Amino acid sequence: MNNQDKKDASAEKWYCEELDKPLGDIREDIFFRKDNFKDEDWYDDFLMFLNIGVCQPKTEHILTVQKALKIMGYNTRISKINGGSCVLSVE
Repeated sequence: MNNQDKKDASAEKWYCEELDKPLGDIREDIFFRKDNFKDEDWYDDFLMFLNIGVCQPKTEHILTVQKALKIMGYNTRISKINGGSCVLSVE
């Protein structure tokens, strides 16, 4: 295993531990890269939020997306829009 693989495995272990915490216990990590989440099922929703400030992940991924966004420094809220739940930015 090369050094980059070790760094990637370490980052994945760390963020998995973070995502297991309650939303209120998660803290921003200014050095964490968004592409660390690239293998997650909800990654496209995560990127959509980063690009336009709103996303509509599957119900089972909403809280996880919120937690990932919090790691990246975004405060979010859930809102019902047209019958679906969306993740929106808190200003």
